[in-house]
Amino acid sequence: MPRRAPRFGDVWNIKGGVLGPEPWLIISSDLYLELGEDNMLAVPIRDISQPGSRVVTEPIPDVGQAVLDRISALPKTWVIGQDPIAELHPDRHADVGRRIRNLIGP
Repeated sequence: MPRRAPRFGDVWNIKGGVLGPEPWLIISSDLYLELGEDNMLAVPIRDISQPGSRVVTEPIPDVGQAVLDRISALPKTWVIGQDPIAELHPDRHADVGRRIRNLIGP
């Protein structure tokens, strides 16, 4: 288990990928994560090099593109490492949260 709990906007390596650990952006709210639930919501980070792709993405510097329309519930126990490997810039939190709410609806 990680030294500190995941928070919204953190990028963690998650075990269970076909090719080994993969980076995922945590999108569960901090309030939900503090409740001690076993699962968290996250989106995968991919290397999307095709311009004009129809997926909804958010760039994460030095890691790739968070694919915001690929929301998954993952067990917190799948988190690998002691600290996140990257993070969404805090200035982008509100906009990314709004985009995700628009994707999943009210």
